[in-house]
Amino acid sequence: MSPVWPLAAGALATASFIAMDVAVKTLAPRFDAGMLAFFRFASGSVFALLLWLWWRTPMPARSEWRWHGLRVALLLVSLVGYFHALTLLPLAQAVAMSYLSPIFTSLLAIAVLGERPSRWIWAALACGAAGVGIALWPELRAGAANPRLEGLAVAALAAATFSGVMVLARRQAQRDSVWTILLLQNVLPMLLLAAPAAWGWKAPEAAELPTIALIGVFATVGLLGVTWAFTHLEASRVAPLEYTSFLWAGVLGYLMFGEVPSAHTAVSAVLIVAGCLLLLRR
Repeated sequence: MSPVWPLAAGALATASFIAMDVAVKTLAPRFDAGMLAFFRFASGSVFALLLWLWWRTPMPARSEWRWHGLRVALLLVSLVGYFHALTLLPLAQAVAMSYLSPIFTSLLAIAVLGERPSRWIWAALACGAAGVGIALWPELRAGAANPRLEGLAVAALAAATFSGVMVLARRQAQRDSVWTILLLQNVLPMLLLAAPAAWGWKAPEAAELPTIALIGVFATVGLLGVTWAFTHLEASRVAPLEYTSFLWAGVLGYLMFGEVPSAHTAVSAVLIVAGCLLLLRR
């Protein structure tokens, strides 16, 4: 198969995840990160269950359940951490921190999956990392007094754990159906978050229900896209596509929240696009 289609699926997944972030950020003033994560998985479970009932794909083999459990645990840490970062940081800045994840993913893919990225992939990762550094430099220069440092630290932890999610996604995509993976990666986290969510439950208002439904739609499209991409292409080639989300975050952050990207953001975006072009050159 031509790599164009897996790359297109990865790009669609990236755009869908940013749209989900925007929807989550609109709810952040009323709900904490745990509740937001529960809404995300509860809404996603509805669509995942309907798709699984349509296709009726088999459940994983007994030996594979531990890997699904590990991925769910990493996904929970990553998503709750990232949603918390969204409550503290502008959208583009939170997304910039998430770009640590493709770097970790490519390195883990070498160690865990035995992949050998070419010089073009290393160049793409280097450009992306440079873009992230430029975007973050003003906050780091402000020092410990900067109230956004907590958000930066939590976002970095979320990026590190999400790299494990991505590597396991490629491993599982080679063994289980995408519909089964989608079902488990929504229902299991929802069940784990149900008790904490019930403890501090705050019922959403009627006007917020469509936003919660959209979170599930965008998450489902994103998970399907990234899972299909990892099924047909090396993890180290798909991962740098996440850099395109910075452009989406800059545009949507301005339109939805009035967040104006800085000059550092513009320079970093140029480097990120350059990294993606190098990826396509590969």
